[in-house]
Amino acid sequence: MRRRDFITLLGGAAAWPIATARAQQATALALFNQATDLRQSGIVAGIEVLRAEVELNQERQRVTVTQNDYEKAKLQLGRIIGLPIGQEIRLVGELPSVPVPELTLDSALERAYSMRPDYLAALERVKAAEALRAAATGDMKPSLHINGDYGELVASTSQHSTFAVVGALNVPIFQGGKRGKLMEADADLRSRRNEAEDLKAAIYYDVKTSFMDLQATGEQLQVATRARDVAQTALTQSRDRFGAGVTNNVEVVQAQEAVSRANEQYINALYLYNVDKALLARNLGDAEQAVRRYLGGPN
Repeated sequence: MRRRDFITLLGGAAAWPIATARAQQATALALFNQATDLRQSGIVAGIEVLRAEVELNQERQRVTVTQNDYEKAKLQLGRIIGLPIGQEIRLVGELPSVPVPELTLDSALERAYSMRPDYLAALERVKAAEALRAAATGDMKPSLHINGDYGELVASTSQHSTFAVVGALNVPIFQGGKRGKLMEADADLRSRRNEAEDLKAAIYYDVKTSFMDLQATGEQLQVATRARDVAQTALTQSRDRFGAGVTNNVEVVQAQEAVSRANEQYINALYLYNVDKALLARNLGDAEQAVRRYLGGPN
C-alpha cells in the first residue's frame, strides 16, 4: 500500500467521528431552539428547555473530544512517517464506497501465487538449489575428454603434416569430498522446498482469512448502516411528537443518544471493512493496484 493511500485510510477513520459529532451538535442546537420556542408558547415546561440545554452541552463536549482525538491522530501519523516536529498536517480526500471485488478464492490464490514477491523469491531459491545439486551430481559421474592438434612441420628442405589426438577417461572412485558436497546440496534443496511449501501454506491461510474477515465486516457494515437509518428515523419521529406536544424531550434525548451510538458503530464497521479490503490487497501481492480498485484510492 502506498503512503498516500495509507494516510487517506487513517485520516478518513479519524475525521469521520468529527463530522458525525458536529451533525449531532447541530441537531441538539435545533432541539434546544425548538424547546425554547415551545416553552415561550407555554406548550412545554421549563425542564424541557433545561434538558435540551444539557444535551446540547454534551454534544459540544463530544465535538471537542473528537477534534482533539483527530489532532492527536495526526501527530501520531506524523511521527510514524517521520515528519519534522511541529509541521502541520492537512489530510485531504475521503474514501468512497467501493463494493467488494468479484473475486473467488481460487482465482485469488492463483493471483497470489503468481504475484507475491516472497513466494516467487522462494521458488527461485528452489531452482538455485536444484542447479547446485545437479552440478554436484555431475561431478560424481565419469567424464571423457578428447584433445586434438594438427599442424605443419617445416624442415630445411621439406614440409610434413603433423597431428596428435589424446583421449582421457576420468572415472571417480575415491570422491569423498564431492560426495559431501552432494549431500550438502541435497539438504539445502530439501530445506528450500520445505520453505516454499510452508510459504505457500501461509499464503493460502492469509488469503482465505482475508476472505472470511471481509465477508464478516461486510455484513457488519450492512447491519450498522441499517441501524443508523433506523435510529435517524426514530429521532425524526421523536422530534415531531415533541413538537406536537405529544411527548416530552426525554424521548428525543434518548433518540439522540441512539443516533450517536449507531453512528459510532457505523464508522467502526466502515473502517474495519476498508482495512480488510486493504489486507486482502496486500495478501494478493499487488497492493498498490489493488488498493485503488478496492478502496477507490487516487490514480
